[in-house]
Amino acid sequence: MNLISILKQILQEEKSKRDRCLRIADRKFDKPSAYKSGAVVRCRKGKIWKGIKEDEQLTEKQKETLRTWFKRKGAPGKTGGWVDCNSPIRKDGKITGYKPCGRQKGEIRSKYPSCRPTPSKCKDPGKGKKWGKTK
Repeated sequence: MNLISILKQILQEEKSKRDRCLRIADRKFDKPSAYKSGAVVRCRKGKIWKGIKEDEQLTEKQKETLRTWFKRKGAPGKTGGWVDCNSPIRKDGKITGYKPCGRQKGEIRSKYPSCRPTPSKCKDPGKGKKWGKTK
């Protein structure tokens, strides 16, 4: 073997090795982008991802995708889906649930809908000042 082929082989091995920062960036970003390369540079400088280990598995909350988020159980009964926090279902003066977000044909509601994925999120204040959950 001559010297050139040995150097080519060494360079190819170096290219195939991916450092820790690049492997973490591959997990966090789907495709190549300026954000990904910037994150790799910041990681190599030691500014981000200091405590992240390579073999660290994603938690269940991080695995949640937009599809699973929309499939969450919300309104009672067969309808499921998101709930309208401005239209509670009351029994004996207590709130037992919320109507599903979206109106049925011919249905009239007094307030603008404040839709949330689950009834527990109705406790969080909304962003609207004139509509939505304000308290």
